[in-house]
Amino acid sequence: MTQRKDIDTMRRRRDIDGLITALSDPAEIVRLTATEALGTAGDERALEPLQRLKFSDPDAGVRRAASVAHAQVMRRLADRKAAEGIPRES
Repeated sequence: MTQRKDIDTMRRRRDIDGLITALSDPAEIVRLTATEALGTAGDERALEPLQRLKFSDPDAGVRRAASVAHAQVMRRLADRKAAEGIPRES
């Protein structure tokens, strides 16, 4: 079982795969913390797991956090594409 301090370590190391794995932890606080970390990281690999979590997690708070984190990642990716001159998808 992952602990909150492990999430902080993964966040600092930008261990996206570890954070994604933590989304399936039995502890709600771990899933919530991992979700928030993935939102701030803005890595494209988090999109599909966050999309799944925002509809399937048993805890409403985690679902809400996953929805916010998913939007954060989408926004960050759109900003990055705009900065690189890549047209946005419709």
